[in-house]
Amino acid sequence: MTELQWLGVTEGWHQDPYGRFELRFFDGNRWTPYVRNGEEHALDEPTDLLSPSPPGVRRALLDEDLLVVERFTDLRRRWSDRSVHRPDGTRIGTLRRAALLPDRPGSGGLGAREHAVNDVVELVDVADRPVLTILIPMGSARTSVEVRGTTGEEAGRIVQQTVRGDRTTYSFLSPTGTYLGELRSDNWMGWDLRIVDSADNAVASITRDFSGLDMSRIPRPDDYVLRINPPLLEPLRTLVVACALCFEVAVRPNEPGL
Repeated sequence: MTELQWLGVTEGWHQDPYGRFELRFFDGNRWTPYVRNGEEHALDEPTDLLSPSPPGVRRALLDEDLLVVERFTDLRRRWSDRSVHRPDGTRIGTLRRAALLPDRPGSGGLGAREHAVNDVVELVDVADRPVLTILIPMGSARTSVEVRGTTGEEAGRIVQQTVRGDRTTYSFLSPTGTYLGELRSDNWMGWDLRIVDSADNAVASITRDFSGLDMSRIPRPDDYVLRINPPLLEPLRTLVVACALCFEVAVRPNEPGL
């Protein structure tokens, strides 16, 4: 049994991940050139540089173990779009405000009601396809950030908590509320942020430590680095990536020096 068969990915017609036709045939291992619109069939070679994930499998961006994130620097604005890069400097995605979509029951879109009480941002890949969506509550004294997956399903939450000694941490919770791990720091102003799982194992870090990277390939010196210790499984991996993308505006947003 192959890995894709184990994941339940079967051959058949699926929505064209390249967006050029309605349907494209997946042969169980890769996308084929066989496409169709309704009952009209055609051939279209999948020659894009970006190879889409199989149907039902997460975007490749979430498989990266090291991401360089553009820092939020425009303090006069609630939000500014930012880019995400691989260690070699190539852009792999963009973090941007999500578009306001009509409220349609069952559509999975984010309508006016959610936009009215949240800053809604999304991570898209280089083909402009959503990878995850982050809902950051506006005007809340305590942070509880909701993270949603590609099709709008809830991936979990990042929740602020205060523990002994008034020390603040941020817990990662599954969609059912199960504790998965947390973000910690002994020095919030010093960019020494670490993430542990529910067994207290270090699984990731968010720092401005560029050790081992070619600085000539780093687009901006103010960027920061997410390092993930593989293997890190879902849904914690998605929550860790979401945390790294939004922590300056959702996690300790008023902390001087961040």
